[in-house]
Amino acid sequence: MCGIAGFTFPAGDAAGPALHADRLRRMTASIKHRGPDAQRALLLDGAALGHARLSIVDLASGHQPMRDEATGLTVVFNGEIFNHVELREQLSGAYAFRTRSDTEVILAAFLTWGIDCVRRFEGQWAFALWDPRDRTLWMSRDRVGICPLFYAQLPGGHLAFASEAKALFAGGLVTPSLDARGLKQTFQLWAPVAPRTSFEGVSLLPPAHIAKWRDGALTLQRYWDLDFGVTPDAADAPRLLEELGAVLDRAVRLRLRADVPVAAYLSGGLDSSLLCSLAQEQLGGTLRTFSVGFAHARFDERTHQATVAEQLRTEHRVVEMRDGDIGALVPGVIFHAEQAMMRSAPAPFLRLSGWVRDHGIKVVLTGEGSDEMFLGYDLFKETKVRQFWARQPASKYRPLLLRRLYPTLSVSQQSVELLREFFGTGLETPDALGFSHLVRWGNSGRILRFLAPEFAAKVADEDPVASVLATVPEAVAKWRPLARAQYLEARTLLSGYLLSAQGDRMLLGNGVEGRFPFLDTGVMEFAARVPERLRLRGLDEKHLLKRFSKGRVPPSILERSKFPYRAPIAGALVGPDAPAWARELLAPEAVSATGVFDARKVERLVAKLRAPNSAESEADTMALFAVASTQLLAHHFLKPKPVPQADVDAVQLEAA
Repeated sequence: MCGIAGFTFPAGDAAGPALHADRLRRMTASIKHRGPDAQRALLLDGAALGHARLSIVDLASGHQPMRDEATGLTVVFNGEIFNHVELREQLSGAYAFRTRSDTEVILAAFLTWGIDCVRRFEGQWAFALWDPRDRTLWMSRDRVGICPLFYAQLPGGHLAFASEAKALFAGGLVTPSLDARGLKQTFQLWAPVAPRTSFEGVSLLPPAHIAKWRDGALTLQRYWDLDFGVTPDAADAPRLLEELGAVLDRAVRLRLRADVPVAAYLSGGLDSSLLCSLAQEQLGGTLRTFSVGFAHARFDERTHQATVAEQLRTEHRVVEMRDGDIGALVPGVIFHAEQAMMRSAPAPFLRLSGWVRDHGIKVVLTGEGSDEMFLGYDLFKETKVRQFWARQPASKYRPLLLRRLYPTLSVSQQSVELLREFFGTGLETPDALGFSHLVRWGNSGRILRFLAPEFAAKVADEDPVASVLATVPEAVAKWRPLARAQYLEARTLLSGYLLSAQGDRMLLGNGVEGRFPFLDTGVMEFAARVPERLRLRGLDEKHLLKRFSKGRVPPSILERSKFPYRAPIAGALVGPDAPAWARELLAPEAVSATGVFDARKVERLVAKLRAPNSAESEADTMALFAVASTQLLAHHFLKPKPVPQADVDAVQLEAA
């Protein structure tokens, strides 16, 4: 993984190379954290391309921007093409390779197959490719959105792009301003709906898309999509288990390809434990594993992590987090994530990636994607129960099945009525496209009650749910309920939050690359064909995956209940150890100055959560973090600090 940045400009631009060079170097320097090993920039006739490198493959000769001397084709690339070895073999007869890098494979593939070459790539990527033969800039992003790619359309019909929005600001190409609609979408959906972002004038290339810019015109095209509407595989469980083993083995093997050591995150859950088991087997017993532990027992999983590490005999390390640590990390989290958030969960990942980097590791395997593909979330179980309940909405007993998901609920009549009220929304329209997510979106949408009246009026016509549903292909509405739920989960939470705010940004904030075997194309397409009864058997999640994991992970991991990853919020922001920035930015005058939230309502919320023995609800803590993160977003970006001149000077500028 790396960072890329650049822009187009008129051929023979009278503004002069000096201005373009300065802009490009500032853009590249602003994302140095993504690629601390080298920063290079190249000025061409009509395009400026910059790259911050994290050296993982072909350390000696894989430098970027990379040009094909014969055609002038030039690419800057963030990510990894994991099947570059196999593609190189196919292309070697038509292209004379000079390096071992996967970057050069992109050049060769484009020259041989055109932009449709991305359909052959297995990996995670965001790249920009300048073709001087027809003065076209091509951009592409991987299938599920692991690597980010922002862009802005400039005056005069030109285009700028970057791995992070801050690079567009650093180059003076976009004046930072918060996008009110993007914020409202974030508060209800957890992330803006691509191409919208947190900033006006800044767009995000959606996952699985190609963009083409030529002569001032920009067009976007989708080249792949998740398809959970396929006919389920009729094969029996033993054969499916064998096939699952094959696709997972290949996915892990490809993601262990690197010229530097590859380690793994170990959470103590099924997904990371299984990946560590497969990786340890392939590495012959040399795997290093890293985990987060919490001083607060409510969030801690160290016992389970230790059990797995001991059985697999990995070299294991744990970093402990306290409430005060969370609060101190949050400003850095928002600076790197560039969006508001509902939860503090990314903060420990930012600390973990820094700790991993301190131990000499640049690459880690991690387990995101398994829950989405193998029906692991409670949301899928809720959908199944609510679909069953919707057949008899007046039933007294069907909603009680939800107590199997949440056994801590009391059996009082009041609790049962609250359960019916909370989960009963939308029962009259169980075939509606968004049925599965109405409960979550309704719960997070309560944050909107804290908006300042002026801000709420400005975005009154913005319906976040309608915005995301409008991006869904018509065919999805005809899929099975759980298939619809999977598609929406991947389109919203996975891409916009887990792989972005909690994934790429927290990893690359410290120059660490994350690799996600469960998001291998073969694994995803296999999972879509597995009958739902073998993924969610009754209310037993990831049933087939658990069967495959027997003998590979400790029995206690297979038997434990699903443990959702969380991190402290109220104690970290308004508790005794709350940091100074939180007291300052959550003060009524600061909230009023930003203008997004109602200062008096926020003041009451803070007082409530600060009170001794406060009975904090999830809705309250989500609202608190939404306010705090929005305040930080404004603080960091509405008056951004200049890029240190030493970093700008360190960018190596090359002439075409």
